[in-house]
Amino acid sequence: MSYRLDLTVIDKKENESRFALSLHNLTDTPLQNWSLHFLFNRFVRAETLSKGAISQTGSYCTLTATDNLPANGLFYTEFTVGTAPFTLYDDGILDAFISLASTAEYIKPLKVDISTINLDQPAVERYNTPLPVKAADIALIPKPSKITQLQGSFHINQHTAISTPPTLAQGAVNWLQAELNTLLNEHVPVNQQGNIHYTVNKDLVDEGYRLLVENDNVWIQANSASGFVYATSSLLQLIPSKPSHQADSTYQIPMVDINDKPHFGYRGMMLDCGRHFHPVERIKHLIDQLARYKFNTFHWHLTDDEGWRVEIDAYPELTRIGAWRGPNEVIAPQFSHIAQRYGGFYSKQEIRDVIAYAADRGIMIIPEIDIPGHCRAAILSLPDLLIDPDDKSVYRSIQNYNDNILSPALKGTYSFISNVLSEICDLFPAPFVHIGADEVPVGVWTDSPACQKFMAEHDYHDPKELQGHLLRFAEEVLEGKGKRMMGWEEATHGEKVSKNTIIFSWQSEQAGLECIQKGYDIVMQPAQATYLDLAQGYSADEAGVDWAGKLPIDKVYNYYPLSDLAEENSERQHILGIQTALWSELVNNQSRFEYMIYPRLLAVSEICWSDPKYRNWDDFKARLKGQLSYLDKAGINYRHCE
Repeated sequence: MSYRLDLTVIDKKENESRFALSLHNLTDTPLQNWSLHFLFNRFVRAETLSKGAISQTGSYCTLTATDNLPANGLFYTEFTVGTAPFTLYDDGILDAFISLASTAEYIKPLKVDISTINLDQPAVERYNTPLPVKAADIALIPKPSKITQLQGSFHINQHTAISTPPTLAQGAVNWLQAELNTLLNEHVPVNQQGNIHYTVNKDLVDEGYRLLVENDNVWIQANSASGFVYATSSLLQLIPSKPSHQADSTYQIPMVDINDKPHFGYRGMMLDCGRHFHPVERIKHLIDQLARYKFNTFHWHLTDDEGWRVEIDAYPELTRIGAWRGPNEVIAPQFSHIAQRYGGFYSKQEIRDVIAYAADRGIMIIPEIDIPGHCRAAILSLPDLLIDPDDKSVYRSIQNYNDNILSPALKGTYSFISNVLSEICDLFPAPFVHIGADEVPVGVWTDSPACQKFMAEHDYHDPKELQGHLLRFAEEVLEGKGKRMMGWEEATHGEKVSKNTIIFSWQSEQAGLECIQKGYDIVMQPAQATYLDLAQGYSADEAGVDWAGKLPIDKVYNYYPLSDLAEENSERQHILGIQTALWSELVNNQSRFEYMIYPRLLAVSEICWSDPKYRNWDDFKARLKGQLSYLDKAGINYRHCE
C-alpha cells in the first residue's frame, strides 16, 4: 500500500452531512502537482471544501490542491453533502487514483487504497430471517392456486421422453428438454412414446394450467403457450436437487394434481444495463430464473446517462462512443473502473438471440430507451445532432449531471427519437416500448432561446409541457409501428400523452393511485417495496443503497398494491401487475448481481402470482427453505436468510 484514502463523517444533520477526507502518502517520495480522482455517488458542495478545489460530473470527482503531498504525510480537507446521514459502507468512496501533472495525465495513475468509511454510528446486528428447521415437502414458489398431493412418485431418468407436443407447447418443450438434458447429462428425446404429455385444454384460462403427475406419466394441460411454460416451471421445481438413485441418475418427484393461474397478468423484472453492462450469459441466466418463478416480462433498461447498450444502425456513434467510459473516453468513469476503459453493448443479433431464448421460457422482453432525461451518453455521442449551443439553462439532475436532457426545440432531437424508436420497434417483437421519462430536473430549458420560442409558438406556459410534447411525439412514432407506449409516472407531466400509455409507478404508491384516477393503466413498482438495489438489512455492511429505505425479504413478501383500495373498487382494474427492479449503480459483477436479487426475487414472484388470500409468511418460509438447495446447486450467490 502506497497511498490510502480515508473518509469520515464528522457532523450530521437531518439533510446534511460533513465529511473529513484524508489522503495519506505512505511512501518516502513527496508528490508535486497532483490531483486526486475518485468516485462518490453524492454531490459535493464545492464551496464547502476547506482546502483544495473540486469538480464533479456524476459520481466522478477531481480534487486538486496547490500544496505538495509530503512523504509519509497527508492531505486533509473537509466538505459538506446535502443528504441524509449515511448508514451503509457502500455510501463511501468507490474507487480512486492519483494523477501527476508532470506525466501524461491518466496514463500512469497511482493506485489509491480506500479504507472503509467511518460512519460515526453504533453497530447494528445483521438482519436475519429465521427459516423453519424442516423444508416444506412440496416447496413450490409461487404458491399454486390449488394443489393436491397424491400417493407415489414419478421417476425422471434415462428412460424419460417427452411426447410430441402441440405447436402451442413447443417453446415449453424446448425449455424442458434443455433442462432435462443438463440434469441427466444425456439427450432426452421428443417422440410419440414419451411419458411427459402436453395437451391443449380450451376450458382453462389464458395463463392457467393443470399439472398431473402420476406414477408412469406426467400430464400437462394449458390453453396458451405461457400456460404450458408455467406448468413446466412447476414440474421443474418438483425435481429434487439430488437423485434418489445415484447409480442411474433417477430423480423421484412426488405425484401431485395442480390447478393454477396467476393473480396479476403483468409480472415483471427490470434490469438496468446502462450503469453497468451485464453480459448476455448473465441475462440468460436471469431469464432462466424468471421463468422458473413464473414471471412473464423482462424489462430491459438499455440506455442511461452512463451508457448506451443497444446497436442502432442509424447512429453507430451511440455504441462506438456511448457504450464506453474511462479516463480517455468521451464519457468519464462512473461508479467503478476509474482508471480503465469499461463498458459494452449488445449487437442486434445478440438481442435477437436473447429474445428467442426468452420466448421459449414464456418471457416477453420490453426494451426501454430513456428520454428526454438520462440521455447523456446519447448526447455526448451525437453532439452535432443533440446539443443546443445557445442553451444556458442551469440545472442538476439527481445523478449530478447538467448536460443530460434532450432539447425539444432541436430538429435533431425528433430525428433521433424517430430513428431510434423505429429500429427498436423492428428489433423487439413485444407490443410495448418503454420510454422512461423520469427525473427531468427543475431548471431545464428555461434559459434556452430556442425552447422559449418553441413554448410561445405552441402556447405552452410550463417547461413540463415541453416534456409532454416530446413524449407525445414519441408515442406517435410508436403508434405508427403498432406499439403501445410505457413510461414512468413522469410521462404524464405536461399532460400530452394519451391514456393508452401504461404508467409504471416508482416513486410511491400514491403516484400510482393518482395515475389510476387520471385514467391510466399502471404497473406498480414502488421503490420502497420492489427495488432490489435497496439494502436487505440494517447493518452498515449490507450491500446496496437506502434512499428509499431498507428492503428485507419479509417486507417484500408483505407488499400488496394499494392495499387500502377495496377489492371491489373498479379502480383496481387499472392495476395490470407488479414489477421489481435492479438498478445497477453498485452492481458490477456476477456475485453482487445475484446477492441483490436472491432470494427476494422469489418473494416478488409470489406477490405477483398467488392470490393474496392464500399467502402466508410462515408457509412461504418453509417453501423458501426447500428452494435453497436449488439455488445452491445452481451456484447462485444468494443472501442467506440466517
